[in-house]
Amino acid sequence: MKHFLFILLAFVLLVSACDPYAQDEYEEYYVVESYLVANALLPEVRLSTTVPADAFYDFEEAAVNDANIEIQLLESGAESSVEQSWSYRYDAPGIYVPEVDHNVIPGRTYKLDITLPATSEKITSTTTVPEAFQIIGAVPDSIFYQATDQLEFTLSASSYPGRQNIYVFNAVSLRPFSANLTPFYSELIAESDEPEQDLEELANNSSGIINESGFEFNPDGSATVQYPWIGIAFFEDNLIVANTIDDNVYDFIRSQETQLGGSTLSPGEIQNIIYNIEGGIGVFGALASDTVQVYIKRPGS
Repeated sequence: MKHFLFILLAFVLLVSACDPYAQDEYEEYYVVESYLVANALLPEVRLSTTVPADAFYDFEEAAVNDANIEIQLLESGAESSVEQSWSYRYDAPGIYVPEVDHNVIPGRTYKLDITLPATSEKITSTTTVPEAFQIIGAVPDSIFYQATDQLEFTLSASSYPGRQNIYVFNAVSLRPFSANLTPFYSELIAESDEPEQDLEELANNSSGIINESGFEFNPDGSATVQYPWIGIAFFEDNLIVANTIDDNVYDFIRSQETQLGGSTLSPGEIQNIIYNIEGGIGVFGALASDTVQVYIKRPGS
């Protein structure tokens, strides 16, 4: 079963609410958010502007509603000609949807092309979609939390041009109640100053970036992954979502993690967040994804 869930929406809201380059004087930027998923329909495109760091952020207030938007399939790489294009229409404040359906083709390169008629400004970005993969082999319907036999699954072979695959895994709880928290996270919530907010965030618990170099590869090219128990925040029904990501999502996550303290670099050495967008900031990214559902049983139940 496939379930296309991802983790970056909150990240872009953080970006949208502040000055992205820590300038002495505030400068407004356009903010783009859209994620192509291999074999899924074209996604919506969200378009807004940044607001000053001391202002309240509201997406509808910051929304840009007069843009002309296309997503284009390129013949080969980022500098190649347009093979086919799909126009977008306004759907709601800051949200644009494709006028016709198209299933995103794995391994192909797409371009986002936005024009602002009032100012003739342009926003562009390109992304190459990872090759699709599946979670294959036997995955248990249920397993005891911290059982001796580790929760593991096998991913079919995938590829991304010019580098190894890079993954992000998510455990998405279908019953994210405090009574269902696993012991480690129950203690964290008990000590939290904002338990309700933290509980909501734990409902989609991300692994962060994982390179495939640490996987156990099989003769057929598939990879067997042991899912760490620390990644499971809730007992009962969980969706385990495996995502392989493109360069744009990878660059954004790794640079954003550095900005939020995931580095030993001093402040003067920390790079700006990497957006890979001309004329704006945000993410025009791509991923391939697959999902399994597992029931996590309480020990001794």
